[in-house]
Amino acid sequence: MIEDKNIIIELKDVYKSFGKHDVHKGINVKVPQGGITVILGPSGTGKSVLLKEMMGLLLPDKGEVFIEGVDITKASKVDLVNIRKKFGMLFQNAALFDSMTVYENVAFPLREHTKFKESKIKELVIEKLRLVGLNNVEYKLPSELSGGMRKRVGLARAIVLEPKIILYDEPTTGLDPIMRDVVDDLIYSTQKKLNITSVVISHDIDSAFKIADYMAMIYDGKTVLNETKDNFKNSDNPYVQQFINGSKDGPIKMF
Repeated sequence: MIEDKNIIIELKDVYKSFGKHDVHKGINVKVPQGGITVILGPSGTGKSVLLKEMMGLLLPDKGEVFIEGVDITKASKVDLVNIRKKFGMLFQNAALFDSMTVYENVAFPLREHTKFKESKIKELVIEKLRLVGLNNVEYKLPSELSGGMRKRVGLARAIVLEPKIILYDEPTTGLDPIMRDVVDDLIYSTQKKLNITSVVISHDIDSAFKIADYMAMIYDGKTVLNETKDNFKNSDNPYVQQFINGSKDGPIKMF
């Protein structure tokens, strides 16, 4: 069971539609502070929309989204900007600027959101690149890097402003098993080194069980289960068991 104390993110009875398409039909998710929460679900169930709602990039049609106890659905534009500074995000494809060097990519948030001198920016960029295991790549272009290295650069950029929360959108999708393991280790080690809160969107069961402290599953616009990893894994919920076992037989309908 997830206790109510130390909840840093909470979505309460969240509904979201796009035209006639109902994406969320009463989502309830709690994210405890200082751990890794993995949100699972079949493709097309609105997992990425969930991340945008957490950051206030999308507001729900109905329901509440609390970040450190503040309901951002009622926040002003100025307050929303400040709340978003609590977040870093690693996109599925790292979303680096192709025409910028690694250094310029990681420095970009610092130049946009701080008034640091270039000497301080350089110090922070090098520090964060070292933290994710990258040395002597500052002046390479993204096209000169492997897929795993680009993920690391994307993570360095996500943490350079030292956020409280990092969001990962399908970080292991499309990777081979070895590189998937590398990215899992990166997510896990970054969380432990920085003692931050991590939220990982995924449909990869093996990765989820490797890195998660807490797990949630959404299906058909609703929360199926939101629990500690052990309680989730041992649940007799038929939706959870079908998803874990990768079975075609069960309540989850194949689209």
